[in-house]
Amino acid sequence: MTGHTDVVVIGAGIVGASCAYQLARRGLRVTVLERENAPALGSTGRSAAGIRVQFTTRPNIEFSMYSLPVYRTFRERHGFDVGYRDIGYLLLVPPDRWEDHLASVALQHSLGAPVDILTPDEALRYVPLATDGLAGATYGPWDGVIDPHMATHAWANMGRQAGVDYRFNHTVTALRPEGDGWQVDTDTGSFSSGHLVNAAGAWSCVIARLAGLEIPVRPKRIQIFLSGPIADERVYPLTIDLETGVYLRSEGDRILFGLDTHADDGFTEGVDWNWLEKVLLTGVDRFPWWVDLGVDRQGSWWGYYGVTPDNSPVIGYNPGARGWVDACGFSGHGIMHAPATALAVSELIADGRSHTLDVTAFRHERFVEKGVEVEVNIF
Repeated sequence: MTGHTDVVVIGAGIVGASCAYQLARRGLRVTVLERENAPALGSTGRSAAGIRVQFTTRPNIEFSMYSLPVYRTFRERHGFDVGYRDIGYLLLVPPDRWEDHLASVALQHSLGAPVDILTPDEALRYVPLATDGLAGATYGPWDGVIDPHMATHAWANMGRQAGVDYRFNHTVTALRPEGDGWQVDTDTGSFSSGHLVNAAGAWSCVIARLAGLEIPVRPKRIQIFLSGPIADERVYPLTIDLETGVYLRSEGDRILFGLDTHADDGFTEGVDWNWLEKVLLTGVDRFPWWVDLGVDRQGSWWGYYGVTPDNSPVIGYNPGARGWVDACGFSGHGIMHAPATALAVSELIADGRSHTLDVTAFRHERFVEKGVEVEVNIF
């Protein structure tokens, strides 16, 4: 037995690192187990790193309304730069989605989220595009991006200062109940703990199965392409055409771009270069300047989302196991909702319930209930 601790957190991505920090702040002994040799080398480091308030369901908006101010003021709060840039999110909306989209904006406004409603021509001040077939657009001035590596390392550094024990190059091989808690076996040693937090991202379903548990989280591959340099000196917001799923944003003097409709189930690896042609052909009608867009193949990459049937996370005690808390299945929103998730998980374990934020909508049992609200704004 390598050691006993109050909480074992599996996964040193941004959710695991932020949870570990908040748990340690509550006076708990925390050990983080990560199979890679550093934080943020899984899904976290391979994302587009967007953060936004423009969701369609109340729980996700509320999580954003807690989390985005944390990132906006992270340096003032904690003394670390997380690379936050308020470049905004610009959503381009076709006529058949406009009415529902405006209803979502009304909900966002009611919860205090700053979101501007634009005409198609007003959207042109942010990015060059063809406005044909658009009913309107919305822009979130709080929305933007962070640096996922800088943010995760910030949580990890603060966690270490609070006493978190990080164990890298530790692959979890077996999990079994032990007394009131868990024994966790890895390829380099074993640990016992009173609580376990499953924050393994797209691999959270694999971790759960080691304990004979099932959670409705599955991996989906995403692909993000990097252009060659462009002449426009404007900073493009994270712009999404809701009709086609094509998106882009500035990255220095280049742009990141992709197409959200392509996501393979399972742990499919690598960049599919045949898919690049589909992305470009789909996007060129909305962004005619893509005709001359160069692509940096070495700068493009792939990663995974851990997705659920309703596109919202699973946060809470697993009903099939004592002392087991899941914090996974964010469907691409783990980075933006890590601060809220970490607070909720720490309160669940330290206080027995999440009292600052309502996580009822993210409970496991919802998947066997009727009328579960599906989050529509998944990018």
